Amino acid sequence: MTFATKPIDWLWQVWLAAVIFVFPLPGTIALRNLLLLIGVLALLATLRGTARPHPARILRPAAWGLVATTAWLVLHSAAVAPTPTLALGNLRGDWLVPLLSGALGCHVAARLDPRHSVGAVLLALLANALIMMAWQLWLWITSGAAGGWPGGVVPFGERDQFSSVGGLLFALVCGDRLAAFYLGRREALFQPRAGWTAMALALLADAATRVRNGTLVNAAMLVGASLAMGRRRPRVLILLVVAVALGSASIAMDARWSRSLESLAVGWNSPSLYWQTWDPATRPTTPSGAILEESAYARAAWARQALQAIAENPLGLGFGRDAFGRAIEMRYGYKGMVSSHSGWLDFALAAGLPGLGLLLLTAALAIRGGWRQFRERGDAAGLMFAFLIGGYLLRCLLDGHMSGWRLGLFAFLCGVLIPAMKPAPPKP
Repeated sequence: MTFATKPIDWLWQVWLAAVIFVFPLPGTIALRNLLLLIGVLALLATLRGTARPHPARILRPAAWGLVATTAWLVLHSAAVAPTPTLALGNLRGDWLVPLLSGALGCHVAARLDPRHSVGAVLLALLANALIMMAWQLWLWITSGAAGGWPGGVVPFGERDQFSSVGGLLFALVCGDRLAAFYLGRREALFQPRAGWTAMALALLADAATRVRNGTLVNAAMLVGASLAMGRRRPRVLILLVVAVALGSASIAMDARWSRSLESLAVGWNSPSLYWQTWDPATRPTTPSGAILEESAYARAAWARQALQAIAENPLGLGFGRDAFGRAIEMRYGYKGMVSSHSGWLDFALAAGLPGLGLLLLTAALAIRGGWRQFRERGDAAGLMFAFLIGGYLLRCLLDGHMSGWRLGLFAFLCGVLIPAMKPAPPKP
């Protein structure tokens, strides 16, 4: 991780870190929008004679996929959605605004050396993890360590917020460390000490956050990186031990794991509407008589309801993060629900199966483009880009994270990485 020396570059680096740090903080929408506005005005004021982003040609198929997805969402919202006004309003806030945030991050990062822009990203994401762990350390010290480490306790917001940011951090560092393994430390965007320290802190933060889906996604990325490294140097497969240890630690510290499978089956098969009202009188029982693990139960029940609604409405109900809630209201007359807790199912319910298909195709093309950028041009940023998209997409399968500040932060990080990629070599 390096820092700019020119005053203007240093200011842009600070701006990038500030935007990324503020994005997930609860109650800071106005501050976030102010920072973004400052960035837009500063770009316009310094537009002449400055670098413009030139995305790698390898990413063009993904760019066209994004254009097609956006075109479908606009057409769907205007002509297919039952309430076009609602759908178009949701489309503006939960799709177009994140895209504009990503474009802004792209134009700013194009003015910086890749190591400076990505260094700002690392610093801001790391700050989130360090704040949480410092808070838990303070609680542990002040309590006299009598109650054990206060895992899962966060200083503000929800622990899922810290898990989401930690997952983005881990994806970037995992991609960079794998690139350094193949290409050499000089080609990596993070210095070795900073990169390995960030990976260790991200793993510790994951264990301290105690969010099961975050642990699953991080373990999957670590397993993928370990297998890729093991093809060249079998001894590196010891990282698989780290992945297993990560999963084992999560299971040992969170008693919910032991009841999850049975509770998932109950949620999928039980006709009870306990998932809707949480009335103890309607709580289903497990075959073994164990206490129902309500999170796993609810996710399975919501997923089944979402799939049934998708089968009934394959073209979707109109764009918006609350499409699942609207489906439940249509079927049961029950108001107040929002997400099925699966971003894929939410997106299919909102934009229809064609919309979900276009979204997944775009993501696959982007991952392929990042991988090709890494393999053909020795570009660490390309591999980081592929890990970032793959990790976020997998997390969205397990959680309803394809909207709001999470989508905005993800788009912003993608925007920073795109100009960090190496340009194509000149044609002979």
